[in-house]
Amino acid sequence: MAIVNNNEAAVIVLDNNTSLRMRDIQLLLNCGMGSAKVEEMITMAKREFVMSHHPRDIFRLPPSSSWKNGCYKTYVYVDSKRKELTANTKEKLLEKLYDFYYEAENRAKTLEQVFEMFMDYKQNCLNRRDKTITTDRNRFKHVPQELLEKDINEITDEDIRRFIVSKLLPDNPKPDFIKRMIQSLGAVFDYGIRKKICFDNPTRYIEAQDYYKHCDQEVKTDEEKAFSEEELARITEDAQKHLDNPRVLMSLLAKETGMRAGELAALHVEDVQDDFIHIHRQQIKVSEGKHNNLVEVGYTKDERMHPHNGRFIPITEDARCVIEAAKAIPGDSPYLFHEKNCSKMIPTDGYAQNLRKRCRRLGCVPTNNHAFRMAFNSRLIELGFSASDRALILGHEVQTNETHYSLTDKRRLDVIKDRLICKEEP
Repeated sequence: MAIVNNNEAAVIVLDNNTSLRMRDIQLLLNCGMGSAKVEEMITMAKREFVMSHHPRDIFRLPPSSSWKNGCYKTYVYVDSKRKELTANTKEKLLEKLYDFYYEAENRAKTLEQVFEMFMDYKQNCLNRRDKTITTDRNRFKHVPQELLEKDINEITDEDIRRFIVSKLLPDNPKPDFIKRMIQSLGAVFDYGIRKKICFDNPTRYIEAQDYYKHCDQEVKTDEEKAFSEEELARITEDAQKHLDNPRVLMSLLAKETGMRAGELAALHVEDVQDDFIHIHRQQIKVSEGKHNNLVEVGYTKDERMHPHNGRFIPITEDARCVIEAAKAIPGDSPYLFHEKNCSKMIPTDGYAQNLRKRCRRLGCVPTNNHAFRMAFNSRLIELGFSASDRALILGHEVQTNETHYSLTDKRRLDVIKDRLICKEEP
């Protein structure tokens, strides 16, 4: 046995002149195929490798006057184009196929290729929602083509920093966008490391906070997050003129319960009990190609990972009136809110658009359904409900309620002043 060095790598030559490349030895070690002769083991291992990668037939050409007379032939694809492979013997063709698939499998991959592999993994191995995949793809649209086409092993933290400074910061993004972009890039590199495609994650050398001072750090005031009592009164008064519109009724029930838009749309008639509404469904979008389909799922936003039979919201007298009006909508449907003479649930986008138009017409600062949730939480605070009770009714964690739902609305200063003055009067 001798070891010969060529331009590519060391080659082991056995006593019978059989040449073994390092890739052949690695393949042999990985397969562990018993005590057969080395040549037979290598041939068997190569055949197994080819068959696991090559889904197309290998066939022999019929005798003819062509120079390919009796050759073995098959097809492979290179950059989506079909390429013909031929050899005088089947063994030689298997050798060509082995070389082709080995080179393809071990060829350096670009950031874009690893991203696509990661998306396939998230969708088919982790069963992530289509919405998650779409969000990832939309975020990666900001990555310049020159970075996407670069060998993932050659990308440095400086390359990513230059991308952030030259492509993202000029658009005055929110700090959260920069943070999530770095996280998304990092997740692709981490996947590449797990798959032994790349050896380092350059985003671990980057702090998102380095760029926050160059971002749009303006945040919504509490007045922009929740409806005031005056705004709720205007919305309620205006709604009385349109009680035959299921979208209007949805907004009135949101005011009385703090339900999410998707929960309102998926609410069944049978979910309305004597004293409580059982919230345990929501409407979501599922992407199929270029189209979005609306489907109902049996869990709420906070239950996706840990379903626990939803939550129950007490029915107030005003809520009961809304429910009765919804039941009076013509048509046979399992859903409380549906189009007249139609059984389908109301799309959340249609509800959101209707609410936005009415709020703008009425001069309300907030224009979305979430403002009902925020206002409902404030109402519960005034009634003396604890943070845990409020979280139970609204369907989120106590910390979330305290951090994001408990507001310091300046519009309440007059109310606070009046209460203070009343206490000071003899």
